[in-house]
Amino acid sequence: MFNDKEIGFLSIHSVFEEDSGVLKVSLNKTGYVEVSISETHEHGMTAEIDLTFEEYERILKAVDKANDILLSDIFHQERYTVDFINVSGPSFKRQGFVSVNVFEHSIILVVSLTRGADADIMIGKEEISLLVSLFKKVEMNK
Repeated sequence: MFNDKEIGFLSIHSVFEEDSGVLKVSLNKTGYVEVSISETHEHGMTAEIDLTFEEYERILKAVDKANDILLSDIFHQERYTVDFINVSGPSFKRQGFVSVNVFEHSIILVVSLTRGADADIMIGKEEISLLVSLFKKVEMNK
């Protein structure tokens, strides 16, 4: 799908190679926010999903809440789901869910397609402000 406007991207370098990747955010010509996660390890997958602005807002709020949890120094030894957003976009190939999780001192962002790839990245404390800044750029480009 042709992207009218790329908002930006963020390269994530996790302590665990399998949790590293690239997150891209674009506004496409049909008016949806396209979020793409590409895992960078040898057998990594890429998952792209189309979100309405309402779905995207939920993700932004979940990331903010996850950041607040991390700043409160609550240590999660198991994955804690902050929000789980079902996505039924315009293209069947880009439907699925987005999950925002907290684990230890990181945010795990998952994009899982109904038919296709499941990709996730682990964003450490030092990269969370970059993630929030990238996500908030969509607001300025609506």
